[in-house]
Amino acid sequence: MLGLSDRADVVLLTRHQLLGQLLQHFLANLPDLSLSLQSLPEDIGSGNALLLLDTASVDCAELSRVLALVDDGCAVALVNTNPEQAEQILEQFPWVRGVFYSHVTREHLLQGIRALLAGNDWLPRPLMERLVGQLRSLRGAPQEREEAELTRRELEIMQLVGKGLSNTDVAALLNLSPHTIKSHVHNLLRKLGVSNRAEAVYLLRDQLGRE
Repeated sequence: MLGLSDRADVVLLTRHQLLGQLLQHFLANLPDLSLSLQSLPEDIGSGNALLLLDTASVDCAELSRVLALVDDGCAVALVNTNPEQAEQILEQFPWVRGVFYSHVTREHLLQGIRALLAGNDWLPRPLMERLVGQLRSLRGAPQEREEAELTRRELEIMQLVGKGLSNTDVAALLNLSPHTIKSHVHNLLRKLGVSNRAEAVYLLRDQLGRE
């Protein structure tokens, strides 16, 4: 949680001026949050704590560019989205940490921003239920998936991820860049056919235990 002397840099990437003005109004009474508005993916700077991505302002190609530009230590959340769109984006980009639908209330938006800045995820309950359902379905998944062709490095990374370490922490321990760790995790999720780290750790629980 932020201390009174800390300031969190929050960036809203949007081409909708009204949305930016509304969010600025919401955050006006929170002096520990510094909000900046950006209209193009190339404008994203470094050192930000949270990126709020207006999904109505970018297409799929721009979304990929945005996520490639974001620092590993910066949390990413979708705003102004809908359930179907959010689910599709999460399946492709499982490191997205938060989702705010277009009808989100001011109270829930501020709660979610606080949670994300504290290092937590913020997903609507239906999305969480879907993820839990996927985890449960893995109990009956074919054993061959557990023995997917993973490299020693990927298994080493998943060992650390399973202990709750972030990409930055794993990178420091393995003397690699955070971007390299993010790429390894993304490739591993694709190989296993899962959409997030929790599912991967659960699926590989026996294999990781043998390492």
